Amino acid sequence: EGLLVIVFAYTHTLAGAIFAMMMFSVFVQAAEGASYAIVPYVDHSVAGSVTGIVGAGGNLGGVAFALLFRELNYRRAFLWMGCAVIA
Repeated sequence: EGLLVIVFAYTHTLAGAIFAMMMFSVFVQAAEGASYAIVPYVDHSVAGSVTGIVGAGGNLGGVAFALLFRELNYRRAFLWMGCAVIA
């Protein structure tokens, strides 16, 4: 996922950018499915709470990356985003 974000940041054509985003989306959807698939196995009696915590992690990332895009130019923000996802 992170590598595809970096590829997207340095793509110079519209077709390349669309392809990179499509591939990124496939991997993101798979990762989200894997994250939510393990929720019932953590503790069945508090599955709702665990689901909320998993969802809150996504919101935290959204806020953090929004701050990056506010402070940096797009290419550098996507580079930092890709590196964070890889890490």
